[in-house]
Amino acid sequence: MKRQTVFLINYERTLGKHMLYDIFEKIYKLEKEGKKIVKLSVGEPDWHAPKGVLTATYQAMKHGKDKYSSSAGEIELREKIAKLHSCDVKNIVVTPGSKIGIYAILKFYLKIGDNAIIFSPHWTAYELMCKSLGASAKILKLKQENEWKVDFDALDEIVDEKTKIIILNSPSNPTSHAWKENEEWEIIEFAKRKGLLVLADDAYRDLCFDERKERKFENNLVVANTFSKTFGMTGWRIGYMVAPEAIVKELIAFNQIAITNVPQFLQIGALKALENKDKVAKDARRLCMKRLELATSILKGHVEFSKPNAGFYIFPRLPNKIDTLQFVNEILDDGVAVIPGAAFGDYPQHIRISLCREETVLKSALGKIVELIR
Repeated sequence: MKRQTVFLINYERTLGKHMLYDIFEKIYKLEKEGKKIVKLSVGEPDWHAPKGVLTATYQAMKHGKDKYSSSAGEIELREKIAKLHSCDVKNIVVTPGSKIGIYAILKFYLKIGDNAIIFSPHWTAYELMCKSLGASAKILKLKQENEWKVDFDALDEIVDEKTKIIILNSPSNPTSHAWKENEEWEIIEFAKRKGLLVLADDAYRDLCFDERKERKFENNLVVANTFSKTFGMTGWRIGYMVAPEAIVKELIAFNQIAITNVPQFLQIGALKALENKDKVAKDARRLCMKRLELATSILKGHVEFSKPNAGFYIFPRLPNKIDTLQFVNEILDDGVAVIPGAAFGDYPQHIRISLCREETVLKSALGKIVELIR
């Protein structure tokens, strides 16, 4: 007898781009009802902020660092970030996570009717942000068979007089694919020739398996970064933007209007995190690589995928005979949550699997996925 499905995705909502967030909320609801779920659905590291970061943050709170401060961010933290990106402190602003910084840049650059180019599969928030501003997203669909490479002829064709920004997310969510550095430069140079801004979302950059340094400052480049992924500080909501001085002034004004400032004690914790960044990032990369090897050994032969070269996602394509949404529902019955590929663009046969769990749990959950595929 077919098992009763405990979680049904709203099919009307799946036609939109809110699917990802709908699924998250429904998983939370199931957990509150007492169902144990292995969440391979959320891109949240299972490691936590380093102990030294916790200590520094606590001491800052104890010593009164809990009052209003600069909307630009603490000068010591900005100076440290500026050094990483080979730029001036005037090019740095601290933000509550990188998401609001990305939204602010889109708000500054996109007027009603304008568009931003997004490489797909893509994090759905980019598209939703554009639409919320009365602008649109021009989607350049990439192919797994081509290892997610950019077709520059196709890119050139979709640029028009209303195009203002190219969003570059490398490594990508959901594929965990990082373009080679020369390929990224080709995108940045293309944008420069077209008079476009490149907005680089570097949330996963530290997790490139071929270790990469932070991007250097460029006039047509805005970098958004976060402490969430590398340091496991997702709930802290602290990030930063690297941008030309005129844009930074706009971002500071946005902070003044919208948030006032990121709490001082969190910034002091973030500064402490950067002191040991190389080791923390190296340990995170090593763990991600180990988990990816486990996942590929289990999934190989059952699904098709382009092996990631960064991060902690894998984005396999299920056999054509499988209904992906039904598969997602049924595997949740077995206590494993994954995200359908349709949440990341026109990839209805794919699923995104997050590998942010310890190996024994991951092995069991992936085994259930393979069993259901069979």
